[in-house]
Amino acid sequence: MTTRRQFLKIGAVAGAGTLLPLSAWRAFASVQTPQTPLLGANIPKYVDPMPSFVGQRVTSSTLTTRMLEFQQKALPESIYAGLPAPFNAGTFVWGYKVDGRPANWPGFTIEARQGTPTTVTYVNNLPFPNSSKLESLFTIDQTIHWADPQHTGSSTQPYHGTIPTTVHLHGAEVPSAFDGVPDSWFTQDGIHGKGYNTLNTDPESGVRNAATYQYPNTQPATMLWFHDHALGLTRINVFSGLAAAYLLRDQFDTGRADNPLGLP
Repeated sequence: MTTRRQFLKIGAVAGAGTLLPLSAWRAFASVQTPQTPLLGANIPKYVDPMPSFVGQRVTSSTLTTRMLEFQQKALPESIYAGLPAPFNAGTFVWGYKVDGRPANWPGFTIEARQGTPTTVTYVNNLPFPNSSKLESLFTIDQTIHWADPQHTGSSTQPYHGTIPTTVHLHGAEVPSAFDGVPDSWFTQDGIHGKGYNTLNTDPESGVRNAATYQYPNTQPATMLWFHDHALGLTRINVFSGLAAAYLLRDQFDTGRADNPLGLP
C-alpha cells in the first residue's frame, strides 16, 4: 500500500499523461511472501461429511476462549498426503479454543439463553513471530491507520511484532465496554490499545494478554457470530480463522425439536 504522499506523487505523474506500469505501484507495496496457489479444480468434491457442532455446543454461562495457532485438516485427506512435513498434518490456522474442548476452526458454537448473561474471557495466545507459521505469509499493511503495537508509524517494511486481537460479537446488543471496538485490542505480550476494556480488572493478576466481556443476552433469539475486530487487521485475523457462531435462544426459538415456532 502507498502512503498518502506517495499516492499523490504517483497521481501527479499519471495525471500528466503518463500511464504507469503496474511495477510502479508495487514499488511501494509492503513486503509479501510468495505463495503457491491451490487450484480449486484439483480439490476433490463431496468426499468428507459436512462438519457440525450439533450436540457439542458450549452452553456454559462462564467460559475462557483462547486464540491459538494450530493445524487442522480443512481439505480432503488426499490434498495433505502429497505435502511435505509439517504441512501434511493439516492447514495452519488461527482459531478459538474453548477450555475443555479441542482447538477448532471455526470455533465451537456458543449457545446462550435470553436473560442469562454470558461471561467470556478471551486470551491472546497467538505465537510470537519467530514461531508462527502464518504471520510470515501475511502482508500486514502498516501504511494505513491500524493498531500498530510497536509504534512503527507508516512503514512499508515487514511487520515482526505480536498480533493484536480483540473480539466483536456481531449483531449483539451489548454495552460499549464489551463490544470489541477496533481500538480495544491486546497482544500476547500484554500491549493494549487505547480502547482496551475488561470486566473486573485486577492489576495484581498479571494477566494482560486477555480481556473479559459480559454479554447480557437480553435481545430476542437470533444467530450471532463472534470474530476478531482489531484495527486494520480484521481482514487478516478473520481470514486466518478467528470466527465462531453464537446462538441466542428464547422461549419461542428454544433450539429443541418441539420449539413453538416449528423451526427445524
